[in-house]
Amino acid sequence: MTDILIREVDEAITERVRQVAVERNLPVNEVILRALRYALGLGGEDLSRRDPQDIAHLRGTWNSGETAAFREALNAFEHVEGAPLFATEADADAAKQAHVKRRKHT
Repeated sequence: MTDILIREVDEAITERVRQVAVERNLPVNEVILRALRYALGLGGEDLSRRDPQDIAHLRGTWNSGETAAFREALNAFEHVEGAPLFATEADADAAKQAHVKRRKHT
């Protein structure tokens, strides 16, 4: 491995590299290496294009596939027999009434 010294890095770049390092829980050197790999077309992750609501962004540990799987799992828990799982008491009563009506028609 070779060491490279980069001089005259402006404050905006320095701050953004530090910010990404904190967000991702990575060393600054790793952020710089990933950015260079991406910029030079050698693969790597585009650190500037991210969904700000991505669970990986919040903690910095999941990749996009893991995030998608997590969201899919959460969506599966949103409804039980057509009624929202996390609903108010009034919503739950309405869902029960609708379920009873469906049973009467079958």
